[in-house]
Formats: sequence, structure tokens, C-alpha cells
Amino acid sequence: MAGTSAPYPLEEPGLWVERVGDKAVPDGGSALFLDRDGTINIDTGYPSDPGQIVLRDAILPVIQAANQAGWPVVIVTNQSGIARGYFGWDVFAAVNGRILTLLREKGCFVDMVLACAYHEAGKGVLRLGDHPMRKPNPGMLLKAAEMLRADLRGSVMVGDKEADIEAGRRAGLSRLFLAGQASAAAEQAATAEIRTISGI
Repeated sequence: MAGTSAPYPLEEPGLWVERVGDKAVPDGGSALFLDRDGTINIDTGYPSDPGQIVLRDAILPVIQAANQAGWPVVIVTNQSGIARGYFGWDVFAAVNGRILTLLREKGCFVDMVLACAYHEAGKGVLRLGDHPMRKPNPGMLLKAAEMLRADLRGSVMVGDKEADIEAGRRAGLSRLFLAGQASAAAEQAATAEIRTISGI
């Protein structure tokens, strides 16, 4: 059920903060921030079946470039489906675990996952209309940057919605890329930007 905490890495009922793996990342370096549904995986509308998850091929070179550069890769995702009662954190954990597994199989590695389940149409404690962690607010990016000691000004954000881009802008990023389902131009530009900044 929504709001159940154990055994998941919830800092509060509607905020998932998970450090993935134990790879050391350099203090003060750039990071790659990614939306999840529609950016990393094909958005089927509140994805809830791990078996139906399909990665977007266009995002893979972006993640690989960040991995090669030694940048931490951070997923920042709104999950209003939890707030609305469509599924709970158990389903989110299963779907997210499948996404991370599929990425690893493609040689792509994620360092942190943050998810915000608060929404104005939510139920109970998850019914909050303008939580600071919910994009377009920058809370998830700011928290990840603090935990990883990342330099937001030198970081990159890729998302498929204006709320993703606005969250990056509010967090102080200037390298913002709006991914499109029909074109890989944004992902190609983001990959090039990471390679330019890191000199790889």
C-alpha cells in the first residue's frame, strides 16, 4: 500500500532515496540527472509490470558517456501513481529494479534513484499539491547533489517533459535536454555535451 515504508529506502512516506552500488564519485564533479518514464524507458502510463518494461535505445549512449566520464548518474522521477493509489512502493521497487537490471545488461550504471510520490490528487499523507521534491520543483536534484557533492552548474539534465527541464533550471543547471519519442537529437546533444565537458 502507498505510504508503507519498510523495507524500502523512504526518507518520508512519499520520498524514495536510494544509493545504488558503492562506486565512489569525485566531490565537486558533474552529474547526469535523468527522468525515468518516457526518458529511460518507454512510458506506458503508470508503468506497473516489470515484464513490460522496454528501454529507450536513445538514452543508452548518454548514460554510457556519463559512466565513462566518471559522473554519477541519478534518476529523479515523479510517481503520482503511488499517491493516487494505483500501486504501492512494492510495485515501484519491482519496476525500478527491472529498469536497473536492463540498463546494467546494456553496460549502463545508475548511482542513485530518487522518487517523489506526492501529488495534489493523492490520498492520505501523499496528498500534497506542491511538495518541494516534486518536479518542476528542484528538491530531488538538490538533495542528490548534496549527497553526492556534485556541481549542479556543470551537470546535465535529460527529461521528456517541461517539468523535468524546469526542475533542472530551478536547481541551477544550464545544460537541459528535452528528449523526444520521435527523435534522438536531444540525447545525441546531451552525449556530446558530456563528452565535451569531461574531455572524453
